[in-house]
Amino acid sequence: MLFIVSGRDYPNGLEHRLRFRPAHRAYYESLGDDLILSGPYLDATGEPIGSMIIIRRNTHADAEAFAKADPFVHQSVFETLSVSRWDWFMKRPTELVS
Repeated sequence: MLFIVSGRDYPNGLEHRLRFRPAHRAYYESLGDDLILSGPYLDATGEPIGSMIIIRRNTHADAEAFAKADPFVHQSVFETLSVSRWDWFMKRPTELVS
C-alpha cells in the first residue's frame, strides 16, 4: 500500500531543517524501492517549509511508525506530521506495484 507522509516545519526553522536534512534523507533512502517519491514544500521565496514523501508499507501502522521515527520528528523540525493512505490513480507508472 502507498502512504503520503506530510510534515510541516516549525516557523523560521530553515537552519534547523538544514542541520538534520542529511539524516532525514538517509533515513528515507534506507527504504530502497519502497521510497516512491519525495520532496519539500516550498514557501513563496522557494525555501523549504515541510516535506511530502510517498512510501510503500504493508499497513497504516507500519507507515506511521516509520514516519514517526524520522530524524525530522525526533529533532523537532516538523511541527505537524500526518500519514494517509493514498491511491496513485492517474499517470501511475505501470511497473509500480502497491
